Amino acid sequence: MLTPSAVLLLHGSADAVRTWARKGLLPVWVVPGATWTLVVPADQPRSGPPYDDPVALLGGRPVPARLRPSICLVADGQRAVVAVHEAARAAVPRWLVWTQGVGPSRIEDLPHAPVGLLAHVAGVGARERLDQALAPDGRSGADVVDDLLRALELPGAGVPIGAVQAAELPDAVRVDPDERVVERFEAFAAHESRLQAQLDQT
Repeated sequence: MLTPSAVLLLHGSADAVRTWARKGLLPVWVVPGATWTLVVPADQPRSGPPYDDPVALLGGRPVPARLRPSICLVADGQRAVVAVHEAARAAVPRWLVWTQGVGPSRIEDLPHAPVGLLAHVAGVGARERLDQALAPDGRSGADVVDDLLRALELPGAGVPIGAVQAAELPDAVRVDPDERVVERFEAFAAHESRLQAQLDQT
């Protein structure tokens, strides 16, 4: 079983999230909750290189307004990366990175997510617990992601550190991409690759 290094929380019904997931390139587990729907990678992407990074396909895929606000948390070795997308239609994703021994900081050239925004989007007032989860200590990125899920009272605690398998969570459903979507994307990617090769030869 693949241990996910990213978790995505969407503020939409499980049915709407499953429909959205089928239009992607990544097999995922969709786990419904009372307020949030948890999405984590279930297998390797259906697309080939360079579009075969499950973390990028989960965290970098645009989220429609009907499924927002959304929070994506990524464990990357000594770093934890958080992307927050508010519900407003014109809102843009905002980013926060935690680094071992440094704590939270901005990501250059990307809109910044203040710590308070995480609590606001999650709908909790536990700022002290959130500050503790982001303390600049020696934890791994996976541990920080797990601590953030707990501090923000979001579903999925235990999944980033492998203590819980998403497939075993209540009402978890595996959603595989629609093969027609994958085929169209692969054809588009091949066309773009051929164009780039022609440009390189000129």
